[in-house]
Amino acid sequence: MNFSFELSWALITGNMNQDAMMGMGAVVWAVLWWLAIVRMVIALAIAALMIISRWRIFEKAWLPGWGIFIPFYNWYLMFQLGGRSGWNFLWILIPPVFVILMIINVFKITERFWKHWAYGLGIIFLKVIFIPILAFDDSKYLNKKTVVKTATTHTPTPKIIAKATPVKATVKRAPAKKVKTITKKK
Repeated sequence: MNFSFELSWALITGNMNQDAMMGMGAVVWAVLWWLAIVRMVIALAIAALMIISRWRIFEKAWLPGWGIFIPFYNWYLMFQLGGRSGWNFLWILIPPVFVILMIINVFKITERFWKHWAYGLGIIFLKVIFIPILAFDDSKYLNKKTVVKTATTHTPTPKIIAKATPVKATVKRAPAKKVKTITKKK
């Protein structure tokens, strides 16, 4: 008889002899090994994509890309990327405060790359999708170096959308001066 038929019949009827159990165990282990290998390859591919993406984001902001490999230095660079003092990473000693600061920093980073606040939510919840998009799109990083670089290369600076505040045009008039009229006496 065919092995697969015997295995199927043994599973259906519940009458499993030792050979059928051995065959089933080998099949299950083979499937589990292949699933583990596929999962490991996918995890390594995602890790490589995230490393390359974060390196690219740091390079866009004129920060050292190799900094992502140094444990506390990468947090320091992330806060600098958000435009904050790099020493804010010391809040890592108080985890709830650090989580809140990192969420705020993500929104600051998206603002620096000219993205909407909803993009910050995307980075928080779907990091694997939004960080590579931020790394490989044509967005520019805005900081003091950007302004200096665009001024020296004679390229037009990007338009900054500012909130318009209504300004009332008030004209102050000087008080009327009294003019002395000199009349000649005849």
